[in-house]
Amino acid sequence: MDRTLFLPIRIFLSALIFSALLAGYSLAASPEISAVRFGGDDNKTRFVLEIKGKSAFRTFSLANPNRIVIDLDEVNWNIGPGGAEGMGLIKNYRYGLYMPGTSRIVLDLKYPVKIANSFVIKGKAGNPDRMVFDFEKISQASFSSSISAPAVRAQAVNSTRTPASRPISNKKIIVLDPGHGGHDPGNLGGVKINGISEKNVTITAARNIKNILEASGRYKVILTRDRDIYVNLRDRPQVAHQNNADLFISIHADSFTQSSVRGATVYTLSENASDREAALLAARENKSDVIAGVNLGDETDMVQNILIDLVKQETMNLSNRFAGELDSELKKAVTMRKRSLRSAGFVVLKGIDVPSVLIEMGYLTNSTDAKLLMQKETHDKIGRAILNATDRYFAKNFAFN
Repeated sequence: MDRTLFLPIRIFLSALIFSALLAGYSLAASPEISAVRFGGDDNKTRFVLEIKGKSAFRTFSLANPNRIVIDLDEVNWNIGPGGAEGMGLIKNYRYGLYMPGTSRIVLDLKYPVKIANSFVIKGKAGNPDRMVFDFEKISQASFSSSISAPAVRAQAVNSTRTPASRPISNKKIIVLDPGHGGHDPGNLGGVKINGISEKNVTITAARNIKNILEASGRYKVILTRDRDIYVNLRDRPQVAHQNNADLFISIHADSFTQSSVRGATVYTLSENASDREAALLAARENKSDVIAGVNLGDETDMVQNILIDLVKQETMNLSNRFAGELDSELKKAVTMRKRSLRSAGFVVLKGIDVPSVLIEMGYLTNSTDAKLLMQKETHDKIGRAILNATDRYFAKNFAFN
């Protein structure tokens, strides 16, 4: 028999072996959290992560509110939309990618706790390992003395940009900011309806809106995040600042106690909220960094009171003009709230010398909105409304290069 006939077989077998080795390597390089389990009560609670593959873990605690943070080597998540209710001493938990190489789980606590024990139980017969954390209830004083997270310093934004750093182009630069991400899922109002969290809606919508804006040939669009990763509130406007952006648009999906409430809303920055609902929304959105397990220490007040001074009046005026154009265009495209143009003190809009707005595209707690907000057709309608509003805004306020 001609030995050359064996050559294709050898190549095929070699390819299979190589593929198997590569698959094994990929699995080892990307551990997966496959389940979360609880046990115990309000005095002692066991929290268990089932993990396929190996990952080191590190823990620390945060107060105001009380939280336990577990950082892991980067893992894949196969346990749901980004967060869920807990049990016993754990009120709820959220998870996701904190930064490249590091995944994070944040446990919101009912009562102050200590980690009495933590260990890994090796899985048998191909079953996943179990990463176990035992919590015991302690006094608030004891919990506060255990705080060990590194301080996080708010970075003030320089109010003077450098035009020379901007590439020569006739395209205006727009920064789209998909809200939340990683272990900050945003609101979970849509989970019971179709299993989605706010972070999934915003990144999907932002990608589709980006395509529509760039297809016009008039705009370059930059995303503050292009995947499911956490970006803190102070870093988001920095993306616009560092790229000498012409507009900053933060994209969100709302929630409300009454499931009948639906429709989009456009928000601008103001020191005093336009109404109580706007103030409550800003308060929720401004807690994003706290939810994500970031230690802001005593700097929240500083950000609230000082960064607002960095926003020039002219920038706020331009923001309001763009918001007016956007509100008008969105009313032609999608269902809007009765009072669809509002203002409040959103941290993500503070400390930025770029005209900026925040869009709540609808309510995940409303079944109609929740279904529409994951449809490309809805994103396209919003994208075309943004495109039309942007064109009109630049035509009225600037010479369009």
